[in-house]
Amino acid sequence: MTMRYVAFTGLLMFVSACGATTQPASQGTNETVKPVAEIKAPVKPTKPVEVAKLPAKKPEPEQEPAFDVPEIDVLKGKDISEIQSVFGDPVLRRKDKPTEIWQYLSSSCALHLIFYPDNGKTGPLTVKHIAMNDRQSVKDVPVKACFESQLRKLGAEKVKALTS
Repeated sequence: MTMRYVAFTGLLMFVSACGATTQPASQGTNETVKPVAEIKAPVKPTKPVEVAKLPAKKPEPEQEPAFDVPEIDVLKGKDISEIQSVFGDPVLRRKDKPTEIWQYLSSSCALHLIFYPDNGKTGPLTVKHIAMNDRQSVKDVPVKACFESQLRKLGAEKVKALTS
């Protein structure tokens, strides 16, 4: 019981202290309150303000260099250094001895290149299998459209290097 009484009394003192003032109310002194800063009328600009205007004609986007989309099979038989020189480093690289799987992403699809050794378990790794899938769902994608989206990221010069 005494613990409750002490806690209640402490709470009551705390709440009453929050409302107390430490200075007495003014006794009717004749002091005038002075403003901290003078208020001035807003300054009007002497000449009209110029606002940026939109261009009269919408600029046309730069045309991407046109290139013929090669067949996806052009990648088969390419070794790691050839693929890397054209596509760069993969987004995902998985090593399952003796194979490697590389993944490249575009805005619409994922390209998976599966490398196997030329001579079974030894030899340089080359692309033996290619797979593609949509990035939003598990459904298959049109091969040519996906491959074109991958190549568009690279540019015409890299595509030419791929087919030569």
